Amino acid sequence: MWNLMSIHIRQLTLACATILACLVAPSAQSAATGTPYAINGTCEGLPRVALKTAPGFCVGLAATGLGMPRGVLPMPDGSALLTDMGGWGKNKGRLLRLVRHQGGFDSITLLNGLDRPHGLQLGPDGLVYLGEAGRISRFNPTDAQPRLTTVIDQLPDDGRHPIKVFVFGKDGALFVNFGSATDNCEGRIDTSQPPLQQCKDMQTDPQRASIWRYTQQNGQWQGKQYAAGLRNSMALAIHQGTGALWQAENSRDYINRKLPGLKSDENLPHEELNLIHEGSNYGWPYCYDNNMAAPEFPDADCGLFAKPVMLLPGHAAPLGMAFYDAPGGLAAWRGSLIMGWHGYRNNGHRLVAIRFDNSGMPQGQPQELISDWGDAPGKHPMGAPTDIKIDKEGVIWITEDRNGDLLIMTPVRMH
Repeated sequence: MWNLMSIHIRQLTLACATILACLVAPSAQSAATGTPYAINGTCEGLPRVALKTAPGFCVGLAATGLGMPRGVLPMPDGSALLTDMGGWGKNKGRLLRLVRHQGGFDSITLLNGLDRPHGLQLGPDGLVYLGEAGRISRFNPTDAQPRLTTVIDQLPDDGRHPIKVFVFGKDGALFVNFGSATDNCEGRIDTSQPPLQQCKDMQTDPQRASIWRYTQQNGQWQGKQYAAGLRNSMALAIHQGTGALWQAENSRDYINRKLPGLKSDENLPHEELNLIHEGSNYGWPYCYDNNMAAPEFPDADCGLFAKPVMLLPGHAAPLGMAFYDAPGGLAAWRGSLIMGWHGYRNNGHRLVAIRFDNSGMPQGQPQELISDWGDAPGKHPMGAPTDIKIDKEGVIWITEDRNGDLLIMTPVRMH
């Protein structure tokens, strides 16, 4: 559909006064009639979707028909960049620019043929960094036709978790997720080895199931493993007060197949919120939850591993998170960690906030900002929050890969 649409769009540009006026996908306003979201008024100029939110917020439909949107990056001029992964096949992804108009956003395709793109971050150098499965590139966001310059390549791009998510530390270092190649080392266990050396997945070079830290040295990005034992670090965030790196873990599946008597894995294992320390190991695949030995590795000494700071609901699948530090945001949530739970099982499909205290540590349990987000025909589809970004006005930008849209959760302004 998109290829045919692109052909028609290119033909239309011959009769247009400007490229920007015509080289666009259907606007969110015109697409709203075809969305599974019921529209109920407006939310700061966008079609307001029928979602249950915490007081002080509304959710607007910014754009639909975006393919498989994953990463989003709001820009200072009010536009946004967005990655459409294009599915799990290689080289089907796109980079889009979304431009605001009355009632929605228009999408302009900037790049095609990307390999499972996801991560988007604005670097300290003012350039935008884009993560594909096997590399991280950067480009000038002011260019009408951006050119990618590879800064880190030959990253592991196979197996179960090839997607690259990354964040910049306060010192400009780049922290990158190297997801595990397997669920829990299935088919890769050598029981002839000592208990904590039996998983061959942990013997690869570079080592998977870890976070790597990259810094620039003489104009080149050099990396080393920063922390290990992390199955898939799709949600990473830097606390601006302390500079600490926080990670939300996507834990294993199918533990009930390995634990006799456990009829369902609906709530096990828990996802985790981890405070990442350099050199620490967080236990995957040998241990789960609060240092419980995995059934495949009953002799593992889990006391050797770092414990999570907080356990999150099983299979919530946190895919994006960011601290709510915006000066224009709602004071009630300032300093909280906003997290999207992408999971399709009972504990997923919601947006939550975890409050942090003055010392930079979480306090209390997650509180729902968007709730009751299951499939409700005639009202809304099951939520699939993927990437989470927060702009200086306290607006929360949310991609939904399964629903193909971009939602914008806005503080309700007093007019």
